[in-house]
Amino acid sequence: MNPLYNIWNYNYIQQQAQQQYHQNQVQQVLDTAQKLQDYLDNVDKVDPAYQSAMTAACCAVLADYAKKHGII
Repeated sequence: MNPLYNIWNYNYIQQQAQQQYHQNQVQQVLDTAQKLQDYLDNVDKVDPAYQSAMTAACCAVLADYAKKHGII
């Protein structure tokens, strides 16, 4: 098929947009999983004397997130 024809083909454009959206979402999932792994690796590095401060700081972040999204 002539590539120039595809610039006017609505179905082709929709398909390409959906494929790009899917690829972006898959990449976001992988990035998020890696960030969670980084977080957990960093938790292991916190000295036990600072664990409660870390827990409080993380809970504050989670509470802000919950408020932002109407969970609490």
